[in-house]
Amino acid sequence: MKLRFSYWDMSQYVESNGSTQRKIRRAFEMIDTPNQVRNSYSQYLLSSLDSDFYENYFNDLDTLIKKIELIECRDIDSYVFDSGGFTHYISRKSVVFEHAIFGVCPHWPLWSCPLSHYKIAVEAARDFFAMPESLDTELIVELPESDMAQIALFPPIMIEREESLDLKHD
Repeated sequence: MKLRFSYWDMSQYVESNGSTQRKIRRAFEMIDTPNQVRNSYSQYLLSSLDSDFYENYFNDLDTLIKKIELIECRDIDSYVFDSGGFTHYISRKSVVFEHAIFGVCPHWPLWSCPLSHYKIAVEAARDFFAMPESLDTELIVELPESDMAQIALFPPIMIEREESLDLKHD
């Protein structure tokens, strides 16, 4: 299972007004990963990196990495990073994501990933943001397969809750 950080050319989708400057956008994606895992990691982990850390402004990623290291060393038990996209509940075992706007709902159930995966993704995002914005820029990191057993794709409590709400789906 790998995370890929890169840029893609979106010039053809942006009105240029005669400008010859290329428009690029960053892209975070999972590669070499089964669809179900790729979808949940993209919806939560990669979306949070994109929405909550547009860059490493104010050293947010560095601060977060220091907090993770304090958790790993058992100096603190947990840490909550609250931002515009997601609330990250970080503990020794895992990181739980709650959507910051919609909260826990049928379309955005709580989701978690192992702390090791989160730490690797945050460190990679920090390193990627320091690299030049170029179509040639690419960073690929591997997530440990040994921690896959800790992944909860869709918590069972949400399924029960969704049925009790009797929601109609599109």
